[in-house]
Amino acid sequence: MTLVLLALVLLFLVPWLGLLLLIFSLLIFLLIPIGFAARSFAWLILGPRELFRILANRKVRRNHAMEHATINIIQEKTGVAGLSGMAFDDGFSISGMFDPDGILRASREAQRRLSGGEKHLALSRRCGTTIVVVNTISAIVFIFLLFMTGKLAIVPVLLSLLAACILGPVASPWVQRFITTDPDVKSTEITGVETRSRSVRFLGGSVLLPSEIFVHTRIKGEPAVAEVVVQ
Repeated sequence: MTLVLLALVLLFLVPWLGLLLLIFSLLIFLLIPIGFAARSFAWLILGPRELFRILANRKVRRNHAMEHATINIIQEKTGVAGLSGMAFDDGFSISGMFDPDGILRASREAQRRLSGGEKHLALSRRCGTTIVVVNTISAIVFIFLLFMTGKLAIVPVLLSLLAACILGPVASPWVQRFITTDPDVKSTEITGVETRSRSVRFLGGSVLLPSEIFVHTRIKGEPAVAEVVVQ
């Protein structure tokens, strides 16, 4: 409130400085808390729902473990960084500057080493799970402080972000280990890889993004489907 009063005084003495200070005050004390509150309520729904979507599908959890292990092995052997991926029912994708043959070899080694007990390969510091966990923690802390104080203010925003920064990196490996990955991939078969172009809609049109490599998987005994196989 003091900052707002100062801004109003400066509007008469130094108009341009008073206007900047008033805008800054509104941003800090009104717009940011309101926006953060809306984001927090949304994440209380979206975060747990996303985690439950993965938890409810064991194929996705196994492929998620394979995706992490494949990227970890590539980085371990080549030092290539910046790879990312996503898990699906029928396999997982790897995005970044790497060739299909190398990804196929790394994914086969990932399956072998995970099956041999190297469960740590299923975890990744850059996993999207971390983002979900951090956002969910910040949302929970902010909503708790909002109900405790009954006020929309910048302090609960800062405290919730601090809590998320501290607890997020600690909670993410636990969530990956017990919720979003399953390193039991002995029954998982890698059936091939293919290069896929990615297209996203932007400003009413389509933008072609760099290609990704998709690794096809299936559970042993499942019927075969047509796939692009690289030997």
